[in-house]
Amino acid sequence: MAAQAFAPAVSIERQLLWCRHFVLGVPQEDPPGPLSMGLIAVREFDMYGDRPELAALVNEVQRLVQAKIGLR
Repeated sequence: MAAQAFAPAVSIERQLLWCRHFVLGVPQEDPPGPLSMGLIAVREFDMYGDRPELAALVNEVQRLVQAKIGLR
């Protein structure tokens, strides 16, 4: 979806890449704003789409990363 320039997917992809680098310990910049990929995923993939499992997975990634960096 991000490769097709679907703006919500592009935002989620950017945040997921940041999360991946964070978990792997790759030096990086500050987070790309507050992590909002879970909210975007619920809105775009669950409420208005047909991918509730994808929305749940994105939310779980966000929850785990926020717990790791101390944000609740």
